[in-house]
Amino acid sequence: MTTLFFGIDVSKGYADFCCINQAGSRIGEISRFDDTPGGHKAVKRLVESLKAKYSDAELVFGLENSGGLERNWAVFLKKLVTPFNGKVFTLNPLAVKKFLDRDLHRNITDAVSAQGIANYLRQGMRPAEIPFEDSLSGPISLYRCLRNAISRCAQMQNELQSLLPRVQPEFVQFCRQGLADWTLEVLQRWPTAPKLAKAKMAQLVKIPHVTAKRAESLIAAAKESVASQGDSFTEISVSFLAKGIIQAQEMIATLKEQAIESVADDEGVKIMQTIPGIGAWGATCLRLEIGSIERFPSPEALVAFAGLDPRIKQSGDSTRHIGISRRGRRQIRAILYPLVLVATRHNPVIREFYARLRAKGKGHLVSATACMRKMLHIAYGCWISGKPFDPCYEKNRQVEKPQETPSQGEKPASKTYVLKVEAPVSRREAGKRRKAVTLPQTGISRRERGPGTASVKNVT
Repeated sequence: MTTLFFGIDVSKGYADFCCINQAGSRIGEISRFDDTPGGHKAVKRLVESLKAKYSDAELVFGLENSGGLERNWAVFLKKLVTPFNGKVFTLNPLAVKKFLDRDLHRNITDAVSAQGIANYLRQGMRPAEIPFEDSLSGPISLYRCLRNAISRCAQMQNELQSLLPRVQPEFVQFCRQGLADWTLEVLQRWPTAPKLAKAKMAQLVKIPHVTAKRAESLIAAAKESVASQGDSFTEISVSFLAKGIIQAQEMIATLKEQAIESVADDEGVKIMQTIPGIGAWGATCLRLEIGSIERFPSPEALVAFAGLDPRIKQSGDSTRHIGISRRGRRQIRAILYPLVLVATRHNPVIREFYARLRAKGKGHLVSATACMRKMLHIAYGCWISGKPFDPCYEKNRQVEKPQETPSQGEKPASKTYVLKVEAPVSRREAGKRRKAVTLPQTGISRRERGPGTASVKNVT
């Protein structure tokens, strides 16, 4: 069976197509098509003509993730090749770049990049690359819009917090733990100290959580304020920021409900919510950030995707531990940290693990980071097996199993070679080997799970 590989280099408004066969020979010329109805029809005619010429060929298409520019082409090609049982992959640009860097004197053009992507599909594609699925495109777009809205709201809050010491310094004490609803409403109506000093008691007490005693103290403090800014332009700035924050928070709350509802029926979201510490919003964020769990052959791969994998520099008998790599998606780490803070109080597994690390003298951040990594391991295990969280799983797993005795005529398994202290190694390496002899040898090795295991519910 022949396989045709289509490398597609996507640019704004157009894309370059290159087709090669299993031998790496180019079929036809590298062509450029516009991202328009006419361009899509021309691509359809090209694909249909090649399919007619190579009737038994499998069609494989690859596009780099380009910040959304590839989406129109990916959806179009997915619909086009589904009757042919073809495959469409949206590829990691860094993986493609590292593959193409093997050609030390490579020219960088759109046409050359398209042929490079085709070659990546032919001989270098990572096992983590899975066929393109468009089912979560809408929820992901909504989630990214919401994530950006939260960032903009935080930016406005920081700007308002920075203005308060100059505008209403006596008000800072009420905003140390964040800007409460009543503080925003007061700042919107009376943005500066001179304005607040002229406020009437009857108007202030109408605001929720503002008692008569608090209203009286606010007015008295405003009359004696040492604020250095009270002009009309500052009033406009503070009022604008307070009003913008109120509106943004209302819109964010509505969008959160819609985002949670968009993936409420997803199996991964349902399973992650069984883990104490992960609620509906946390499970939604993790699901949309991680994507398909089938991409990750092991929990370590998922941990690396989140940038929580440890960095180790080892050469000879020297080993340096340099913390986590931070090379993955920082958004996953930002989501996990508040989840871990809750889990250390309500999740027995995380709570025990955190307490054990703290007892060893580890700091809070180091312990919390380790708990984030462990929570990803737990989420991976539950998600890929399709089973809800079981706090006793690890204890039951560590129960000693009866050793299997070889049957008659069967040769016993060969023992692993043991490193000897007598070898001509350095003093540091000899010390490590002496220490290793005293440690228990569990013989446990991590089993790699390949792509597709989540879909078949591998529960072993």
